[in-house]
Amino acid sequence: MRSFNQYQEYLAEASGPSGAEYESIITVGYNQPAFASSYTSKNAKDKAAYNKVSKWLKKAQYREEARALGKTFRGITSGVMHQHGASKDGTSGLWKTYAQKSLDTPKTDMYTKTHNISLKKKGGSQLMSAAPKESIATIMGALEMSGMNSGVIKGIVDDIEKNFTKLTMKGSIEALFNAEKDKKGSFTNMSATEREKLMVKKLKIDEMHKELGGKINGILQKSRYKAIKENVCYIATTGYKKFPEGSRGIANKLIEFDPASGSITHNIDTGLDGIPSSDMKSMAAATSFYCAFKTSKKDPYTTLRTKTGSFISNEYIPTLNGLIIETLMKDLKVNTRTLLNEGYALLTEADIIEGLISRGIAALKKIGRSVKNWFSNILSKIVAGAKKVFRTIVSLGKRAFVALFNFLGVILISGSVRVSGLAGGFAAK
Repeated sequence: MRSFNQYQEYLAEASGPSGAEYESIITVGYNQPAFASSYTSKNAKDKAAYNKVSKWLKKAQYREEARALGKTFRGITSGVMHQHGASKDGTSGLWKTYAQKSLDTPKTDMYTKTHNISLKKKGGSQLMSAAPKESIATIMGALEMSGMNSGVIKGIVDDIEKNFTKLTMKGSIEALFNAEKDKKGSFTNMSATEREKLMVKKLKIDEMHKELGGKINGILQKSRYKAIKENVCYIATTGYKKFPEGSRGIANKLIEFDPASGSITHNIDTGLDGIPSSDMKSMAAATSFYCAFKTSKKDPYTTLRTKTGSFISNEYIPTLNGLIIETLMKDLKVNTRTLLNEGYALLTEADIIEGLISRGIAALKKIGRSVKNWFSNILSKIVAGAKKVFRTIVSLGKRAFVALFNFLGVILISGSVRVSGLAGGFAAK
């Protein structure tokens, strides 16, 4: 049976490690022996990753995070892990031509012998937030991948070249609009008339963003350009066409995590050799485009950006035990950090479920509420969650039985069947 480590929580970046530092923490924890109690440079398989976060690993809570998250990722990939996202990779001929960059940031954040992983946070990461030249390179790459010669798509490139702009000023947009209230900052020495002119200019550019973004999105949402849209999302996610064939910078797996619950919300194999996977296509279908300023301390500029709504990823299907744990935790308003502090980290899933149920019963008895009604409510929530999973499983076609077995925890042993954990009780019924 798997342990509680699948459900570990990423700490909020605002009060702990940054996103790049979490890449290092995951790398160190992944490479560390499963139950090692400390981390040292001598034992690190990626010493650069270790050195970046050694200050955090001096604290017990981050050592536990590294160990727990490492174990979670060992269930996803295999081989020694290295951090890669902090480097710069050589770009393709197409990217040199349109983006005019010979080196650029890779899409691969960490890699093993089997996967180049792009790591994203749920709700906090975009597929694309590109400056004019990068936007054009992405669209031209997508057009080349599709084999089309579309004047309409090339018209998008013309619009980007003509309309994308930079608002030249010494401070940020926020500072500009708050200058009178703050009484300090970059615009305090600017006259009210000059500030007013700059604000009017900014608002006019906002109108252009809305109009142009609507036009671009309207074109890419049309069925005849479905392949172009999928390819744009594929390039934005993987770096395909941005880097030459075989480059480490091209990601082949996208992992999205929810820092609030510590769960993996998407585990997507992106596809091979420029052919988006079914999950990439599902993600593209849920993605829209818009234009907006790239905020900065000075000279904000127009970017082409994406917004991805909710979609079903075939690769992410929780186990029934996991679903029960997540349901109980949400109902009891218990977070992972609390359970870690109470020693749950090394328990089996069955023990965790038993502990959560005991916690719920104790709380109900303390306030005189009905335990029977609470159980009925929990069961209804579990059944509702299971039905949602079953709908996903049915859509998998040939992979449905494997996914169903994984969900129920079915293990085939010498022709016999065993169902692991508390899920066994449900299966027996």
